[in-house]
Amino acid sequence: MNNGRRRPLTWLLPILGVVLIAGQPSGVARATDSLLIERPEFQQVWDRTEAPVANGDSPRSWLWGPEPRTGKMVERYLESPNEERAVQYFDKGRMEINDPAADPSDPWFVTSGLLTRELISGELQIGDDAFLSTGSGARIQVAGDHMNPFPQYRHLDAVVDQGNPDRTGEIADKVLTPDGLDPAAQPPDDPRGKFAHYITYLGPEGFDVGFNIPEAFWDYLNAPGTVYDQAGNPTIADPLFDWIFVMGFPIADAFWAEVPVNNVSQWVLIQPFERRVLTYTPANAPEWQVEMGNIGQHYRDWRSQYFPVADNNGDRSNFALYDDADWHFRITTGGDEIWEMTSSTDSFIPGSSLYARNEYRLDGLRTTYWSAGEEGLFLHGWDLRDGQRALVDMVVYSPALHVLPDEWAPAEITTDATAISLLSDPETESITFNTVTRQLVSTYTGVFQTWRVESSDFDNAAMRHDLGQTFWFEPEIGTVMWRFDSQASAMLLNSSLLDNDD
Repeated sequence: MNNGRRRPLTWLLPILGVVLIAGQPSGVARATDSLLIERPEFQQVWDRTEAPVANGDSPRSWLWGPEPRTGKMVERYLESPNEERAVQYFDKGRMEINDPAADPSDPWFVTSGLLTRELISGELQIGDDAFLSTGSGARIQVAGDHMNPFPQYRHLDAVVDQGNPDRTGEIADKVLTPDGLDPAAQPPDDPRGKFAHYITYLGPEGFDVGFNIPEAFWDYLNAPGTVYDQAGNPTIADPLFDWIFVMGFPIADAFWAEVPVNNVSQWVLIQPFERRVLTYTPANAPEWQVEMGNIGQHYRDWRSQYFPVADNNGDRSNFALYDDADWHFRITTGGDEIWEMTSSTDSFIPGSSLYARNEYRLDGLRTTYWSAGEEGLFLHGWDLRDGQRALVDMVVYSPALHVLPDEWAPAEITTDATAISLLSDPETESITFNTVTRQLVSTYTGVFQTWRVESSDFDNAAMRHDLGQTFWFEPEIGTVMWRFDSQASAMLLNSSLLDNDD
């Protein structure tokens, strides 16, 4: 690969001056021929309950699904090693490993994310106490036909985390409508809707909450079933699964909603748990009355709206995205900044390998994330860290900001992007990058024939891209100068991509 080393036009300096411009266990079925379960720990969890269904040894519905929905992935999680954890999505949930150094024999070595909470709140969790706000809950249906506008996960925000008294023996009688709970509605007087169990726990606000689980769901959560032991032999487990592990705690009492099922309006009893959602449809055949929603698929689809997969198949050398490259800038008002390309990362945009650049700026360490696609150079977002390298903010652009075109020619590119971050509500704005003209620029290290690029103003901090209101870019060398206003500019002092030897 061309290492991009170039000799600047130093002979022009006196004339121009400074111009400020996994493997498969034996004896069990493999999940799928197209997508593999990537980690043996995930495979072991799947084999126990799903392999009997796949092999016809157990006539019941899936707990995870017949196959993975994704391949091998990592997602950002601040408390995990290198701030990333292994995950894999299935129809019914997500498997994850938060601490790979923990005991793999621990039943909680593999966990299942709190997907219901995130979908209802619209808060994407990237750490124990770190959330990216999307502004509202997911506009994805919880029950009923695919295009059903109600109830969606966002509607459940009206009922969750509101502790209830013990109603054991009473019939579930709350009805959720698009306008909220309707005390005048008349739901079915169904005996399986009678509350059978009351559970209390320490809620997210730090005080005890209690919720009631109806008979239909309590029977389902405690039913026996066929599993495979570690040798791959079928055996009966009673109960089939640890419901706290699979479902998490309930976060609301069960409620009724009237929804279209196969284009026919029906009453459905719904109860959200931390990890999954259960539904009870009395009109269904007995074996399909209690169902577990495809929350893994729902969550993956929702998350992908804010983390779109990147096209990174373009010529990265054109945009100076070289491994281990560095640039040293001097600020005209005082101080230096150093930019360094680091190893690529798969966790900032899960499923995409992005080029990461550490920028040691005056306000701390900023890491920017880039891709070089067939249409040019894209900025996907950035991190800001303090002096101790603790994460202060994370910003993700959806879609990524289109910064430079694929061919070097004057071009004006506008991206209508939404920025989500740790510190502010989501913001949507049109950001324009205008590649204006070729221009000679003199810097501390030499004179370059560059492209002058102008950026539109941005109105909020979340849309801040820190590329400068104007910057000068030379193909294969990168940015050689930028400025935000008439007072301060940054000029290239040195770069590993330059051959400065005489």
